[in-house]
Amino acid sequence: MPRLVIEKSGQEQQVFELPPDRPVHVGRAETNDLVLRETSVSRQHAVLSPGPNGSWQLTDLGSANGVVLNGHVVREASLKNNDLLSIGSYSVRFESLESHLLLTHAASMPARLTMVMSMKDVSAALQIAESVQPPPSAAGAISRATISPAPAPGDSADLGEMTNATAVAGQRLKALEHENRLLSLLYQVSRALAELVSIEEVVKQVLDLALQVEGVERGYAMLLDGKGGFLPAVIRYRDSNPATHGTQMILSQSIIQRVLQGGVPLLVRDARSDSLLGSSRSIALSGMQSAMCAPLRSGAQVYGLLYVDNLVKRGMFSQEDLNVFSVIAAQAGLSIDRVSTRQEVARQIIQRNALERFLSPGIAKKIASEAANIELRGESQKVTVLFSDIRDFTSMAETMTSEQTVEILNDYFSAMTERIFEREGTLDKFLGDGLMCLFGAPFSTGHDAINAVRTAIDMQHTLVQLNRDFQRPLRMGIGINSGPAVVGYIGASRRMDYTAIGDVVNVASRLTARAAPDQILISAATFEELGGVLPVRMLEPIRVKGKSAPIAVYEVIWQECPPPSPPSTK
Repeated sequence: MPRLVIEKSGQEQQVFELPPDRPVHVGRAETNDLVLRETSVSRQHAVLSPGPNGSWQLTDLGSANGVVLNGHVVREASLKNNDLLSIGSYSVRFESLESHLLLTHAASMPARLTMVMSMKDVSAALQIAESVQPPPSAAGAISRATISPAPAPGDSADLGEMTNATAVAGQRLKALEHENRLLSLLYQVSRALAELVSIEEVVKQVLDLALQVEGVERGYAMLLDGKGGFLPAVIRYRDSNPATHGTQMILSQSIIQRVLQGGVPLLVRDARSDSLLGSSRSIALSGMQSAMCAPLRSGAQVYGLLYVDNLVKRGMFSQEDLNVFSVIAAQAGLSIDRVSTRQEVARQIIQRNALERFLSPGIAKKIASEAANIELRGESQKVTVLFSDIRDFTSMAETMTSEQTVEILNDYFSAMTERIFEREGTLDKFLGDGLMCLFGAPFSTGHDAINAVRTAIDMQHTLVQLNRDFQRPLRMGIGINSGPAVVGYIGASRRMDYTAIGDVVNVASRLTARAAPDQILISAATFEELGGVLPVRMLEPIRVKGKSAPIAVYEVIWQECPPPSPPSTK
């Protein structure tokens, strides 16, 4: 199976398996299949595309620093085995070996151990296993070998029977000892992985354990990417000598499929030591001596695979080694499953807490419970945008202490946020002494404009009530506009906010700037959505920044509307 071996000074070597049925985009942007996080790499740097008969084509996507292939700058090229690419400060080796017949053997586990490994609670499973006694036939053979009287002289038949019974008992005793060693190893691996809290920690610890298996000199754990391929995997070596680090790996697509779909760990022997496979060019070219590959899984859920090999000695790994390796991989899969479950629960809690920052609790709960897997990407949808701003607050704050300023703003924002949430609005952001909120995103109620205007009315009435406790009254202007906007999480990978962008937002902001104290201004688009259900009067068209012609504007007569009911105390 073709792969890329990726190196960069100061970083660990990585391997990336190329999927056989789709192109691989390479670049700095997180949307690429292979992300190389370095400023010398362009956002969309290059693409590797599969061709006929297992060939691969490289195409530069107009990158700033280009792609160097075997010392020469190229725009397009067909890749061959052991080609060396330079992409920014990364060195990338392309490996593509023929995959004919490989000599493989599956792990052969004792039944009791197989039962234990299938259970997620290893401690409980081991207790069950201890209660399972050896088969009566084995126990009987051991007992007979131990207590039978010595045969009489010359009784050759009895002597032969005794010898056979002793041999059988010895074999079964040896099998039981082997099984107990594997159970003990399973417990030790379980303890080593029990307290780890991230998949990265699990993978690192598993590779440390795998590299302790006699003969293992290199290994990596490839995790599935959810798109039918694998994520880049860090390659770990037992020996830090870089002379052996260039040895190619042999892991064919057929072996990967057998491991992932069949769920069976496989031992791959050196074909040069087997006369039936002496003509296999892939083994001969690779120089690989022996390898083991096992799935990382928990029940039916497959997370990836674990691969180790030996770089020097032929036929190094035995069936016993494969069984030990299988135990490590099996417990690794269970640990990854446990960590993944914990992370998913934590993610949902964080998501809900984050949603409750700008959504009403009811909508936040709906998203968390009914659409836990929702991804709020940027999309165009119709919304109504409301801005509010306290008039002359800056000059007012100059006469107050910082503590007084914060206290007044906190009281103001707390009261206004409650009014927004009551009518299923989404709090977008606080803007100094103002705020921005959305109606119709992430969900539309079908009467978003009416909800927005009623919220503005409630906010003005609420401010009147708040002013009874303030030494100096606050006065607020509000602007509202309706129309299409791009809504979703926008920002950098480290900090993203749910917001809306577009002309509808700009006009709402301009209306707020033109609104007088205690005034609510709405656009013609919002006015048309009201259907005459609220008291409104038309004003003279106004000019706003960004518009070549005056726009129609209306004032909401909020004083003619009843104030909102006080919040429930239940």
